[in-house]
Amino acid sequence: MFALLALLLGFGAANGSPVPKAKPAAGFAPFDLTYLPRASNSVLAVRPGALVKHFGEQDKMVSDTVRRTLAAGFAYIDGDLKAAPPPALTDIEQLVVSAKFNLNIESEKDGRSNFNIVGLSSGVVRTAQPFGWAKALTMWFPKAETVKHAGREYVRVPITVGKDTSHLAFFVADARTLAFDTDEDVVKGLLTRLDKKETAAVPPGWNEVCRELVAVCHDNTGEGWLTAPDAPKRDTDRALVTVGRKATSLAIGFSAGASTSLKVVATARDECDALDVRSALKAVVTSLSDEEETGAAIAKLFTRTEVNRTGKVVRARGEVKGNLLRHLLDPEGER
Repeated sequence: MFALLALLLGFGAANGSPVPKAKPAAGFAPFDLTYLPRASNSVLAVRPGALVKHFGEQDKMVSDTVRRTLAAGFAYIDGDLKAAPPPALTDIEQLVVSAKFNLNIESEKDGRSNFNIVGLSSGVVRTAQPFGWAKALTMWFPKAETVKHAGREYVRVPITVGKDTSHLAFFVADARTLAFDTDEDVVKGLLTRLDKKETAAVPPGWNEVCRELVAVCHDNTGEGWLTAPDAPKRDTDRALVTVGRKATSLAIGFSAGASTSLKVVATARDECDALDVRSALKAVVTSLSDEEETGAAIAKLFTRTEVNRTGKVVRARGEVKGNLLRHLLDPEGER
């Protein structure tokens, strides 16, 4: 939810963890949800190939870390990532996943908050050029089998935990696109939808952030994602809780390059709640405009962020010249 804005954008300076999100960058094609098996809870979309260009000297370190993490995940389900080379981060055009987020307000001993991604259940990987997904899957997962549903083939991989066996499912949608889900039935549902030519569900606000470098949509109506005291001590935390409880959904977009931009789209149940959400967002923006709290670079972006309401929808938009992402990745180096 909105914590993503806080975490994403350096609210960590005041609350414990940073993260970015913003406005569209010309030239990016929309993130594609056509083959995403499920869009429940939250959708996180990233353009790894474009994002890695901002890492500079950290490029190799990030790539190596991702590869080690992926290899460990494969090993957990009896897969072998070394059996066939996966596409490099620089070759991946889009990565879209369905995830679960947890925001805990003022939960740490020092009063800080924390934000966690507690599960990735579904996703789509799209490379910039054709990639041999089908062949790679058979090499990565020797126990995989190809089955048919709704006129299309998909690959399922058995996962045994104790005495229980389930299946992780993969669907090679085209020469560039691989879809996956931890529940085989969900992939079957995707294939049924494709067979019936039904349109994929789009989260509220998605169309306003889907051309960004990074985009997030979160369903605030889910249970258990937000934990907060009845009366948070900090004004900003109280504002965050208001947005979390009175907005039914939140979309965040972030782009960086010659300029850095941020866009937040919050949808409320009615106009009355939207008024409260607008006031709360303004309070957060004001807090993040404090250089002592967030640093000069981030503060400048929020100083130029405007918050407006149209009916049940509240929008916050800000843009500043320069690549703020570089600063977020290496604060010391930018000083």
